[in-house]
Parts: sequence; C-alpha cells; structure tokens
Amino acid sequence: MMFNLPKECSVNKFIPKKTFYKKVNISKMIQQEFVDKVEKIIWKYKISEENINVSKTENVEEIEIFELVLKEKYEGKNIIKVITKEIAYPILFFIKFNEEFQYAIKYKDNIYFSEWNNNIKFNFVDFNLEKVYENIVKAITNIGDNIENLQKELDKQQELIKIQNEINKLENQIKKEQQFNKKVEINKRILELKEKMEILNVN
Repeated sequence: MMFNLPKECSVNKFIPKKTFYKKVNISKMIQQEFVDKVEKIIWKYKISEENINVSKTENVEEIEIFELVLKEKYEGKNIIKVITKEIAYPILFFIKFNEEFQYAIKYKDNIYFSEWNNNIKFNFVDFNLEKVYENIVKAITNIGDNIENLQKELDKQQELIKIQNEINKLENQIKKEQQFNKKVEINKRILELKEKMEILNVN
C-alpha cells in the first residue's frame, strides 16, 4: 500500500475483528462473515488537521485509512457497513487478498469499490478535509476532478449501471425467445434503454 502521506499520519495499529463482530445487534450471518472472510484489520493512517495541515470541517474532522486483509476474494460490503457504522469518521479501505487489491469508501448511504488491482493516485491535499474526502470518492468512482456536484454524478452512475443491467437481462432474454413479435417488443425496449443511457451520458 503506497500513499503519499507524511510519517505523522502513520498509525499501524491492529484492530481485533471481535471489536466489530461481537456487537449484539449484528446478525449471526455477518458475525460469521467476519470470522470466515477477514484475516485481519489494520488501522494504517489517520489524516487530520494536526498531522497533514489541511483544515477540518464540521462534516469531516479526520479521515482514516484501514487495511482489510481477506481470506478469500469477495466484495466485503457487509463488513464495511459494520465498521463504518462503529466509526464516526470517513474510512478509505485498502482491501487485500494475496497479491490482489482494491479500494472502497462509504459516501452518504452507499459503499463504492474500485476495480481490483487498479492503481489509484489519491490527492490528500486540498482546501479542507471535506474536499479531500470528495477527492477520494472521485478517484475510486472514476469521476473527474472538474465535477462539482458529486452526489448528482454518483446518482447518474448508479442509474447507468441499473439500465445496463436491465439491457443485459433483455439481451439474454431475446436470445431465448422463440416468438418473433416478442423479440420485436424486447428489442424495442432495449433501444429505448440505450437511448436513455445516451441522454444520461450527455448530461
């Protein structure tokens, strides 16, 4: 894990998994997920006004970086939900499985993941820590630095993914469909969805 941060930000503190999965309000299934899927959790860095000389805000006082080492390669959304619920500050997750890695972060009510093994250069220097947090989200979600309304862009991305999934489903359906009239109807719907995607991409 390579982050361009001053040594003052380094924490390197091991956090026992049971800190999170022993909570009484966590389901047995998610407790087991911690046991079966997670090797260890390490608090790697703390980014704050005191150690990086970037002003905190009312919304973002500091940002943590956690290393999450997995026993198997999977999307640990449930694990991240539990950890972020227990910690008040934004957390950038560096997720590792053997030699593979990805990044994840929670923003508002959603968790966003990078592609596996995608080297990302994070910008930890900005006007304030809230901007730094937004920079991290943009880097993970491939949103350009020039985009000002981050939430609007994230909503658009989610809508595009939803439409693409529907197109994929319909394309599989049309391959199996025997009736010509139904094929025409399905194809018409696919074209409508593709047009909708084009409009979203322009705006």
